Amino acid sequence: MNQIMSKEDLKAFAVTIKIGLVATIDDLGDPHITVLSTLSGKDEKTLMFGKFVKGTSTDHLLARPKAGFLIMNTAKEFWFGKMDYSHLLKEGEDYIMYNNQPLYRYNTYFGINTVYYLALKEISEKESLPMGQVIGNALLVLLLKNRFKSKDKKEVMKPWAAKFTAKLDTLKFISFIDESGYPQIVPIIQAQSVGSSRIVIKNAPFSDRLSALKEGTKVAILAFSMTMEDICSKAPSRDSANADSAMSRSNGFIMRCLRFTSTSIPKTRIRKCSFQRRIRLRNEHR
Repeated sequence: MNQIMSKEDLKAFAVTIKIGLVATIDDLGDPHITVLSTLSGKDEKTLMFGKFVKGTSTDHLLARPKAGFLIMNTAKEFWFGKMDYSHLLKEGEDYIMYNNQPLYRYNTYFGINTVYYLALKEISEKESLPMGQVIGNALLVLLLKNRFKSKDKKEVMKPWAAKFTAKLDTLKFISFIDESGYPQIVPIIQAQSVGSSRIVIKNAPFSDRLSALKEGTKVAILAFSMTMEDICSKAPSRDSANADSAMSRSNGFIMRCLRFTSTSIPKTRIRKCSFQRRIRLRNEHR
């Protein structure tokens, strides 16, 4: 891990078309993930993002400054790391820069109203999603996930949300709080929901990072699509070895079964909304 961002990193983060994720700690001490595409580098030791609607993630930062981040470009290259909230500004060169970007400059409904600054603690080298492994693991989860289906009829996710999280082309990311107290973000594209209250994950291809998840660890999972739909679910981590050890041994790999307790917003409402309304609803529940 590096303590500063390189010039190449700063250039990559400056583009507007990218995925920017910020993980914070909510009022219950659990991880929470938010999509913040304005996340970028101010200088080699500072990150920043612009806020255009009210959400809970900025409240989390003000109360608990430790945060994690992940930035992914269109080439499926990504960086992740840790940062600490520093301060905010409602004017200045960065405020002007954000509001001069086409998405905000020509938008009648909203503009950037606040810029938040975060001190970089550490950042990874650039990594690439190993799509061959991701697809292979996703197919294994698809074949085996029904063994984890719950008999409990209680509905946690709405039918649309469960279907959305089960789709192979929905991007998914998991967050958990590490031993140093910072939220981490790991891509789990291979994860899929099974029923209304469970999601199944194969550890690979990021087994080294997911091995930090212990039994009962609280996690947040963000399911996200490029059509501006997303849902954040929270659950304790459970190993398949504890739930079904015979299956785990016979197939030679560990899968995790997460049992949901809550979701951030019923997305069945969002499907019927306009683009501007969809953005506003999504951020209101952050």
